[in-house]
Amino acid sequence: MAYLIKPLTASQIAKAVDGRLIYGNGESLVTSVSCDSRDVEEGSLYIAIKGENFDGHSFIHDACKKGIAGYLCSDGQINQSSLFAIMVDDTRKALLSLASYYRSLFDIKLVGLTGSVGKTTTKEFIASVLNRGYNTLATKGNFNNDIGVPLTLFGLNENHEAAVVEMGMSNFGEIEVLTKCAKPDIAVITNIGTSHIEFLGSREGILKAKTEIFKGLKKGGKVILNGDDPYLWSLKGKLNFETLYVGIENKECNFLATDIICSENGSLFRCGGKEYRINLPGVHNIYNALISIAVGTLLGISYEKIYAGVKSYTPDGIRQNIIKLSSGIKLLNDCYNSSPQSVKASLGVLETLSASRRIAVLGDIKELGEKAEELHREVGKNVNNSKTDVLITVGKDAKFIADEAKNKEVYIFETTDECAKFLKGFLKKDDAVLIKASRSMKFETISESLM
Repeated sequence: MAYLIKPLTASQIAKAVDGRLIYGNGESLVTSVSCDSRDVEEGSLYIAIKGENFDGHSFIHDACKKGIAGYLCSDGQINQSSLFAIMVDDTRKALLSLASYYRSLFDIKLVGLTGSVGKTTTKEFIASVLNRGYNTLATKGNFNNDIGVPLTLFGLNENHEAAVVEMGMSNFGEIEVLTKCAKPDIAVITNIGTSHIEFLGSREGILKAKTEIFKGLKKGGKVILNGDDPYLWSLKGKLNFETLYVGIENKECNFLATDIICSENGSLFRCGGKEYRINLPGVHNIYNALISIAVGTLLGISYEKIYAGVKSYTPDGIRQNIIKLSSGIKLLNDCYNSSPQSVKASLGVLETLSASRRIAVLGDIKELGEKAEELHREVGKNVNNSKTDVLITVGKDAKFIADEAKNKEVYIFETTDECAKFLKGFLKKDDAVLIKASRSMKFETISESLM
């Protein structure tokens, strides 16, 4: 889509991206931005991005035929069907630079967040709370990389008073680029897990990569961390920002959840002497809600509005969504993505479901590198110690999960199709079944076959 923006001149854009106007009038106005030639419109700035499978420079001519105002390129290409052209060394970096400049035009409160597990759910909780007190822009889906974050920021307009920007990464240096683009007032880290450990080497490496978010934090900014995470708790007293902790087990946390009651219909808890309710089961979702409570409190939102915000959030279809099928089976659909930590959390949710049998269908967890066997076996031990009755695994690495689930009824499959066919004849009324694996395993095909 083309993102409508506050009008900018070609000269403003060239200066913001450290580029050179190689053709046209510097006073030409841009009213929208897009990296997709199919979505541009009259008045658009088209940014020609080089990707792994395509080069946007090949589509400059197509974009110009649609009446764009101008384009950013790195190959010196001139097409006089547009009003102007700007040349830069790297259009991907230019996209970030332009978004950073555009963000600086707005006096808003911006929350930036990252973490190994729960980023998107936490982002949605925060947005739900902030929307009760501010007109809030939030990252759509998981648009959290060096393309998605800039495009999110281009969504800002004069009506916005706050924004929530999710930041993802798979290697060092990536969060630093994103946070310097977004310039948050509040920085959040949900936890330090093992996602992307293949590239970062260790959880200490993951901590180092995640804490890059502080490099873009505004002067006087605030930090919110998970105090039950030992890696994040180790930062206590070491940051040059006011730091608040949320938690359940660590009694020293600033926002502490107590009197927790979890069921398949949601969770009740108290924080700061006040009661809260969320519509998501599982203790891990209380952490996500606590972060949104902390953000709302910092930004002056009343208890009543925070309560309404956390209570109103419900997940999307493939992110830990409980579906009651007409066959009498409860489906815990959580096939969006996976990590050892998120599997453990999902097993905890499965335990809250009333059922004759609790069945976990687990697939390969990707990007674990040389630690793949060790961490899949750790998942298997969690299954073994859980209230799961039946384990079904799919994939090469998931077999290590099965190896460790010695106390369970276990079935092993190579492909999702084999698993889906088996489940159709295996599942019975009053069963509860968890579906979870890394996104590339395409476990949504299993869920869809059951539904």
